[in-house]
Amino acid sequence: MTMASTVSQFLDDHSVSYRVIPHAHSATSRESAHAANVREDRVAKAILLRDSEGPVLAVIPASSSLDLRAVHDETGRNQLEMVPESELGRTFPDCELGALPPVGPAYGLTTLVDSSLGRCDTVYFESGDHEELVAMDGRDFDRLFSGCRHSDLSKDWP
Repeated sequence: MTMASTVSQFLDDHSVSYRVIPHAHSATSRESAHAANVREDRVAKAILLRDSEGPVLAVIPASSSLDLRAVHDETGRNQLEMVPESELGRTFPDCELGALPPVGPAYGLTTLVDSSLGRCDTVYFESGDHEELVAMDGRDFDRLFSGCRHSDLSKDWP
């Protein structure tokens, strides 16, 4: 598979420069970082959450874990839970199961972005498959997410 059409259209519509980095098949964002020989803290991973109010996409560094308390503090929603992988295809129909791109606005999702990603010179993220990362300048990444809420959403792995 190649980059999800929704992702490529979103990037093209926003006129950002990017490159695609092929890598060996990987199951997680952390594995993708290693396979592509990039730092985990520069890979933006997406985590889809939902509650009775609907879905929320949290975007954090692959080197970290999601702090649900921080998500609650940011949204005021304390019933958000991770969407099971088996159900991700409903929201990301053009992506391989589990290869979530962080571009929530492209999929009509409320998106929260971890503040630490704004300090990266280059940001990498899943393209919608398990064998490619998208790489872009950090300023372009910030511009893509300018309409999203930014806060400290992650914590170091225990």
